[in-house]
Amino acid sequence: MYQALPFGPITLPTGPIFAMFAVFLGLETAGRFGKRLGLHTDDVWNTGLLAVLGGLIVARLWNVFQFWYVYSAEPTLIFSLRPSGFALWPGLIAALIAAYAYMLRRALSPTRIAAAFSVGFLTAASVVSVSDYLTGAILGLPSDMLWARPYFGEMQHPAALYRAVGFLVAIVVVWLLSDPQKPLRTVGHVGLATGLVLMIADAFAANSAVIGDFRTSQLLGLALALLSAAGLAVAASRSKHPIEVEIERG
Repeated sequence: MYQALPFGPITLPTGPIFAMFAVFLGLETAGRFGKRLGLHTDDVWNTGLLAVLGGLIVARLWNVFQFWYVYSAEPTLIFSLRPSGFALWPGLIAALIAAYAYMLRRALSPTRIAAAFSVGFLTAASVVSVSDYLTGAILGLPSDMLWARPYFGEMQHPAALYRAVGFLVAIVVVWLLSDPQKPLRTVGHVGLATGLVLMIADAFAANSAVIGDFRTSQLLGLALALLSAAGLAVAASRSKHPIEVEIERG
């Protein structure tokens, strides 16, 4: 697999490069979808960039504070951009706060912003899945299919690529089903699609974490799909005309 990629005279780590690529394409997709919802592209980009910047800064500072005894002995490590050098949950909370503050300042609709970024998430997830395939972060079960890929002499299902293809298909389906007047339905469609992709693609993954006899990612996908389907069903029932509801009851 490819833990690093050569770019002329320099070699860069695959994971961080694809992560930046995922952020860029995710924001670009969110901006384009935001136009359908009546949002300005600049507002979508600014919201996303502030969230990313605020999240990364807080996640890094939190990690430095948490392990100060290590960084105090070797201060140059503070500027190291290792993936393990960021605290996930503090960073996510800071990202949400930064995004919401900008939305308040610009009087943006949170539901429309959420719908735009949910579609952008699908693009970013597909790019990250390709990265997982290249780095071997997600390995596949043994396979003799025509599309099986070699990994250290063994032919395997390209499980990470299954994810990538699933997310790309989901973008097309969600885009076609989206209604600019009902942005929350788009969020529900994205949640349902994401859950289904995890349930199906990760059935072929060999190194996924497990809970008992079940893969954790598939359980999360099932929960997400069920919650999203329930939310869509409730939204559909509420949007029916009163006469239609009375007919169904009769």
